Amino acid sequence: MCAACAPARDADKLLRRLDFAPYGSAVTRLLLRSCIPLLLFAALPAGAAGNAPSSPFAASTLRTEDARVAAVAYRLALAGETLCPEPSPLTGMLFHHLAEYLPADRLLMIERYGLDRGPGVLTVLAGSPAEQAGLVAGDVLLKVNGRPLPTGASIAADPERKSWRRRIEATEAQLEAELRKGAADIVALREGRELRLTLGSRPGCPARVRLARSPLPQAKDGSAPPTDRLERLRLARDKDVNAFVTDGRVTITTAMLDFIENDDELALILAHEMGHLILKHPPMHEGDKLLASIGIRSGTFWKREEAADRLGIRLLAAAGYDVEAVIPFWRRFLRAYDTPQIFRYHPSLGARERIAREEIQAIRAARPSL
Repeated sequence: MCAACAPARDADKLLRRLDFAPYGSAVTRLLLRSCIPLLLFAALPAGAAGNAPSSPFAASTLRTEDARVAAVAYRLALAGETLCPEPSPLTGMLFHHLAEYLPADRLLMIERYGLDRGPGVLTVLAGSPAEQAGLVAGDVLLKVNGRPLPTGASIAADPERKSWRRRIEATEAQLEAELRKGAADIVALREGRELRLTLGSRPGCPARVRLARSPLPQAKDGSAPPTDRLERLRLARDKDVNAFVTDGRVTITTAMLDFIENDDELALILAHEMGHLILKHPPMHEGDKLLASIGIRSGTFWKREEAADRLGIRLLAAAGYDVEAVIPFWRRFLRAYDTPQIFRYHPSLGARERIAREEIQAIRAARPSL
């Protein structure tokens, strides 16, 4: 277990209580806020400080799950460039936005990371254009090519969730549009200072991926899950082991992340959903599922799923993931979550095995060394 993790969690608890409890004057609260991190830092075991991330953001807020999903998606996207008719500019960084946090957590995110000013950098992947530009987790983007990005405060003030989600997507699309023209001049905020950087990109498949928070399970003793941690709003409000495409973005639930056993399986799920994006399949809505469940247009949905399966396997192979993981995963998944409805709008297990064998055979014929 990371020696620095417990103090970071303790700091989050104390600072959040400080924000919402009456601790006297504003000066007193300011002094306490300044001292708590120092006291907790002093309590670290010997040697722990030297191994701590260089950014305080990375120690307390960066999710390893987000970084894992982003890294796999980025690898797939880069390797699949030749499979995508319309490549996208990839930077190798993942954003988070003030509106994505629960209202009770937003004040803390503003005070610590300035998320009211613009989109925050949650993850920067090693060797990516974002890292080469000098961006780090915890930075906040303010301008791109001289144009201000929408502020996090203005987006979070929107009471309609669907509305602020669209505005968040538009903010990231603004950066992407500028990068399509070439390297972009960026103004970023870091620890109260504005920095001017030049951000490039690499071409690849669309890699817009979000990790949706599934509800936390109860503890083994039956007690309720902890509620004192910072948590972004869940995009999937259920316990489904699921991944899907909506609004031009792949969403994978943390329940699915818990189900998969390795990065080959994670890559399989992401590659399948990215296949839907690349092929521009319309998202399946609840009404579509209802129609499919009574046999209406089910053949159309099966064909889309088959096409995404085939393209996904080719993406896996291009990125160097183990294509032999495909069939065992589907067997295990459908053993655990097989319902009559799933076969109405997704191919059966037998069909998915046939598709996988055909694609793997074709890939090996073209690349005998694979």
